[in-house]
Amino acid sequence: MEKATIEQFKNLFLEIISEEEVFEAKLSPTTLEGDDVDIVSTEKANQMDFRLKARNAIYLNKVRKSLHKIDEGTFGECEECGAEITYNRLLARPTADLCIHCKELEEKQENQLVDRNRDSSKIGGRSLPIEQLEKGFHRDETGTSDFHLSHGSYQDIVG
Repeated sequence: MEKATIEQFKNLFLEIISEEEVFEAKLSPTTLEGDDVDIVSTEKANQMDFRLKARNAIYLNKVRKSLHKIDEGTFGECEECGAEITYNRLLARPTADLCIHCKELEEKQENQLVDRNRDSSKIGGRSLPIEQLEKGFHRDETGTSDFHLSHGSYQDIVG
């Protein structure tokens, strides 16, 4: 990557850090005063401020990491495969640490994990497909509820 481009990103990161620090200083919890409605509103505002501070802290860590990479001479290199991260990707996400190919692969693997977890449920600390869980249930003939778990069937499922 050209030195002028790297300098452009370095200036961007330094500007982000200074702006975020000013923004974070403005976020400070307010005291709880007034009637119940005022207190609830203030608590909600404080919670939002805490969330924003947490997000800013994570983002600032990524920005500082990118600045450190600039100092090391590794900014713009994919941490996974070592390929150069494209300029357009860095413009879209300056703190990117993976090339688009590795990021897409990572997201695909994450989606597969989510899909696998969605297709199963946990009983006794183990994942079981929904079909196995349904075998352990029978209809309640009293009409008080739809399903009951029979103990024998539960043991068959988890045992």
